[in-house]
Amino acid sequence: MSNLNNFTFKINILGWWGAFPQPGGATCGVLVTTSEGKFLLDCGGGVLSKYFEHANLTDQFQGVLLSHLHYDHMGDVGCLYYAINYALRVGLRSNKPQVYAPKTPETMWDAVQYPFCDTHILEDGMKIHMAGADITVKKVNHTIECYAFRIEKNGKTIVYYTDTTYDPSHTDFIKGADLLICEATISMGTRHTIGAGHMTDIEAGQTAANGNVKELCLYHLPSDGDIPFMRIRAGSAYNGEIYTPDIRSEFII
Repeated sequence: MSNLNNFTFKINILGWWGAFPQPGGATCGVLVTTSEGKFLLDCGGGVLSKYFEHANLTDQFQGVLLSHLHYDHMGDVGCLYYAINYALRVGLRSNKPQVYAPKTPETMWDAVQYPFCDTHILEDGMKIHMAGADITVKKVNHTIECYAFRIEKNGKTIVYYTDTTYDPSHTDFIKGADLLICEATISMGTRHTIGAGHMTDIEAGQTAANGNVKELCLYHLPSDGDIPFMRIRAGSAYNGEIYTPDIRSEFII
């Protein structure tokens, strides 16, 4: 870890609940800040208000990468677009942010088109440069088209790996990350989901262990889950530091 005045990435986990939030929370969204700008990973319900606790929409905000087009990952995109329109109109910013999203489902793809943003189609293996960071896109195993992101700058790596089944073939994509933000939707006793396209807390821990990552943050959590117990279960497979955003939502790397 670096100190607050000397960092490559500042990561603020704005929302972390899968499907729907607990009171006062938000679904999925992570703010990535570098010395060269900011961008969002997903923009689920409630995320935009959390974003405004940390930043505004000047040109420092460069865009959003949507892992997939389920509402808990893109529910606030429409409101974000309204806010961008306002920022352009009042001179708070001078250019359009970039939006990256899967092309399917097509009805949802149509919903993320907006004249005040430049929208791009995500593809497996795609390379993106944003806020001085190099981002590699990886298709993962969900119920609809979905992507993970490996974000690299100055020898530091963040991996955003959500809404996927356990898949050891993705180990090279995750390998050596300073921080793995990994979905853990399923746990003992939860009835949040039937489990399709998701991992358990233990599988999240095993994913971190496979990749020999430095720190693990469990994400996309079930609203009916016993979160401290989920950390313990993940720890049965991974010996590194394990966090959930309720105890730590900011990472300086």
